[in-house]
Amino acid sequence: MGIEHRWKVRRYEVLDSTNLEARRLLARGAHEGLVVTAAHQTAGRGRMDRNWLDRPGKSLLASLVFCMKEPFTAAALVAVSARAAVRSLGGEGPLCKWPNDLVYGERKVGGLLTESFRREGADFLIVGLGLNVGYLPEDLNFPARLPPTSLLIEEGKLWSPGEILQTLLHELEGRMREGGKDFMEEYRVNMAYLGHRVVVEDYVIKDPGGDRQEAREASLARDGTRLEGILAGVDESGNLLLEVGKNTISVVAGDLSPLPGK
Repeated sequence: MGIEHRWKVRRYEVLDSTNLEARRLLARGAHEGLVVTAAHQTAGRGRMDRNWLDRPGKSLLASLVFCMKEPFTAAALVAVSARAAVRSLGGEGPLCKWPNDLVYGERKVGGLLTESFRREGADFLIVGLGLNVGYLPEDLNFPARLPPTSLLIEEGKLWSPGEILQTLLHELEGRMREGGKDFMEEYRVNMAYLGHRVVVEDYVIKDPGGDRQEAREASLARDGTRLEGILAGVDESGNLLLEVGKNTISVVAGDLSPLPGK
């Protein structure tokens, strides 16, 4: 399986951050289809400026450049393609945890970071993916909000990061060639905790658009910085749909966790 012509892959042994290198290359004239990958990062970043740590050669660390307008759409496209890549290689594949993680149960195997870049009137999105590939349990002594895991632990198979990247790009190519948003439905179907009770912390609720009754009910659903409800999916903009009592609330941002035993 060859890497399709759409993708221009730049490989490094060590980088500060694949997202930062993608920005530098875009500033020098690179375009959509740029892929930056490294065996190790010294200053990897996750969402909300959290550190992303790795051990050399044990992770897929890659940043992909798209000409797309919606950050969540680009991240969802990469997430479902990463899941499909694992399945194509013979695994079960992780699920997509809103807004930017890949998980097995309550264990995090990967994360995404989407950033925008503008150059001479052209708008790009850089989607960084960090995926734990060849780690044993004793390797994963990183501080984390969710217990970390790896494909080796969960799938019992050892793939190389390069093999996963090649398959990921093949899966991306097929979805982009279709030209539609079928992958958004793929994302919805493969969401972690769908139909289960979850909590969203440090949340931001979508403006109910002037409906006073809806606004009042949404405000009543607030409980400090925590919001509990049934995970019902995502809307077309990537907002989390949360059933709280008799209301369905759109959550724009927040940290989602499952509620044990609920």
